[in-house]
Amino acid sequence: MKAIRLLGFWICLLLGLALAALAQRAPPPQPATAPPDAFSATRAMADVRTIALRPHPTGSTDIVRVRDHLMGRITALGLELTVRPGEGYVGPRGDGRSLIAGSVQNVIGVLPGQDRRKPAVLVMSHYDSVANSPGAADDAAGVATALEVARALKAGPPPARDVIFLFTDGEEQGLLGAEAFFARDPLRERVGMVINMEARGDSGRAAMFQTGPGNGALMALFAREAHRPAANSLAAAVYEKMPNDTDFTHAVKAGLPGLNFAFIDDQLAYHTPLARADHLDQGSLQHLGDQVLPTVRALATSADLPAKAPNAVYSDLFGLVMVSYPAPVAWGLLALAGVLVLYALVRGLMIRGTSAVELLKGLCGFLLVGVSGGLVLHLAGKLLGIADVQAHYALLGRFDPLLLGCTALLVGTALAVVIGQAKGAARIWPSLLALAAGGVCCLIGGPPALDPIGLGLGVAAAVLVWASLGKPVGVLGAWIGALFGLLILAIATMVLLPGGSVMTTWPLLVAALAAVLVLAKGGTRNKKVALALTFFVALAAVAVVAQVGAWGGWTFAGLGVGLPAVLAAFGLLALPALIPLAHDFSALKLAAIPATLVVGLGAGLVAYAVLAGASPARPELTEAAHLSDLSTGRAWRISTLPRLDAWSRGALTAQGGTPTQGELAPFFRSKAWLAEARPVPLDPPQLVVEQAGERLLARVIPGPGAEYVTLRIKADGMLAGARLNGRPVPLTTKPGEWSSLTYHAPDPNGVTLSFSRLNGTGRVEAAALEVREGWPRAAPSPGAKPEGLMGWGISDKTLVLTRASVKW
Repeated sequence: MKAIRLLGFWICLLLGLALAALAQRAPPPQPATAPPDAFSATRAMADVRTIALRPHPTGSTDIVRVRDHLMGRITALGLELTVRPGEGYVGPRGDGRSLIAGSVQNVIGVLPGQDRRKPAVLVMSHYDSVANSPGAADDAAGVATALEVARALKAGPPPARDVIFLFTDGEEQGLLGAEAFFARDPLRERVGMVINMEARGDSGRAAMFQTGPGNGALMALFAREAHRPAANSLAAAVYEKMPNDTDFTHAVKAGLPGLNFAFIDDQLAYHTPLARADHLDQGSLQHLGDQVLPTVRALATSADLPAKAPNAVYSDLFGLVMVSYPAPVAWGLLALAGVLVLYALVRGLMIRGTSAVELLKGLCGFLLVGVSGGLVLHLAGKLLGIADVQAHYALLGRFDPLLLGCTALLVGTALAVVIGQAKGAARIWPSLLALAAGGVCCLIGGPPALDPIGLGLGVAAAVLVWASLGKPVGVLGAWIGALFGLLILAIATMVLLPGGSVMTTWPLLVAALAAVLVLAKGGTRNKKVALALTFFVALAAVAVVAQVGAWGGWTFAGLGVGLPAVLAAFGLLALPALIPLAHDFSALKLAAIPATLVVGLGAGLVAYAVLAGASPARPELTEAAHLSDLSTGRAWRISTLPRLDAWSRGALTAQGGTPTQGELAPFFRSKAWLAEARPVPLDPPQLVVEQAGERLLARVIPGPGAEYVTLRIKADGMLAGARLNGRPVPLTTKPGEWSSLTYHAPDPNGVTLSFSRLNGTGRVEAAALEVREGWPRAAPSPGAKPEGLMGWGISDKTLVLTRASVKW
């Protein structure tokens, strides 16, 4: 038993974390020789390589190449091909003085069904990328998956209903193609179900992270049909509260049911040059297809699509299978867990294994683990110093050591609390340390300022130290108190966020069952029974840590590296299953030493994530572009990133200018690096502001190679009745302030924004900033970027600024 005391906790913890990492691994890609009706990532990669050959943003030359490839593939597959030119909009936000629009060309292929009157299944992905990124994952992987799904469906019997494959344009610029389709395309009326595919990284398992309304029956079908499904109802519930959007957003707004898929590991490749075909994890592509193909096939061949039903509670288990059940079943499982916890509490008191005071201290210890773990990780998050996009992407390049480091900090902190409770540690120094940590949170990141989260966690931790430490707490008091604490958390989650109950109820059920078995057979002298109970406790701990670890790692990746404190919540979920093993380990005289070493290891890994430099495999961001102001005859080389590296500084100073940070109204409201450069001849865009009868017109005719143009308007008085290319749009103005229209893929004949003309006299100023592909031909290029750097944003673009005004 001494060996169990020495190693049991560590073996179960490490084994559970290893299984969690294994559960998050994508399957191997299927070869090109896979059966014709099966999904093969190897076959799909042929399309990925062609599409992701170069960046292809909307309005670029390469988007035409990708569109032609899509049209050829759809025709070769025998689908009904149509190209839907249109105009997409992003409605104004805030005060309504900013609008994004663009010309889009959605590409559609239809696999006819036996009964074309039935509601169709829509399989959606977008074929554009951001500038400076080949977009192998986002979203060439989704496009290639859709094409491979179409091929596999064609290899089988005809579907019962139409399957529409929609490849949208302009997603990266604001979901423009999806807005055009769901708002105005007549084909939208035939859609009954939507499957969308996205990416925010280029590796890892593909997860179904968002559903449409009334998903109960659909989730039952998905759980039954998908191969190795990955989904979690808490992720879907949290995603609804986040500002993130995909093309699926417009399907949800239209009231359509459906499923939204993405893989999110290795986010350093998200919207960067690293998103190449050779960098994409083919296993991620395989896992996406393994879920999408059987789901689409089941929907397409069924007599009726799943009817809307109350939202389900669901989760995959260990990346192998998925459970999905309605809310009443979730309440039933929670009630069962409550009965088990109540039995453990009563039984513990009856056999005098614990007392009411110990149970209360155990509950406070459970809360202390969550609060102190949250405080340590919140402080770590402040020390990460993620103040801008450069720092964010630098950390994304070292995500794995950062996750391991934060996990180690959490484990060490939790173990310190358990040891402190078991030994009855003094309270003064831990409480002072908690208050000091909360105070330090207010000093990090600039001038001292109130950090209510850090300070609140510090004060709460200090109070809980006094409530939980001071006198030793037995294992049953700590264990049952933690179970009761998790029960309270599970009830609150069920009431406030039912989809999240899967994450609280299942760990509670497993840990409570282990406690009940131990208490029911407590005090046995039968060594075999005692060994069996020990084995079951260890098995429960491994299972809970594996599942909770997989949830935690995926959630941390999803919410972002700037929120490590979110991992503390997952520490609480795993704690009740680990407490008997951790409490047993804490009885050793030198137990505090390993806890201290784990905290030190975590701090070292976090420090490495912050301080390690770039490498060819994990490059950092850089940016340099050429800007010409045709209205003044001046030119600059610019960078909008907050810091210049050696390459970008050299690019900006190549023509003798000295980089200084300044504003270039009305387009660069935040400071950018500007260095004077020699003007070069450019074919200018034409900007005309004039009166036309009762309306005021601002018209931009783009120059050659224009990807998009931003038009800004400022009037002395209020302008009303905004129209874009003759169509009313919800763009407002404010006297003396700039209003903005950004238009992607502008028509060569021009973009016209008009307003009702002001009465009396007045003046209107206009400015247009056009972004074109590549450096100006007459300007020397700054040369290739060194290994360890990659272009970002407007890097290697030509920006042309012109101004005009009119008085009346």
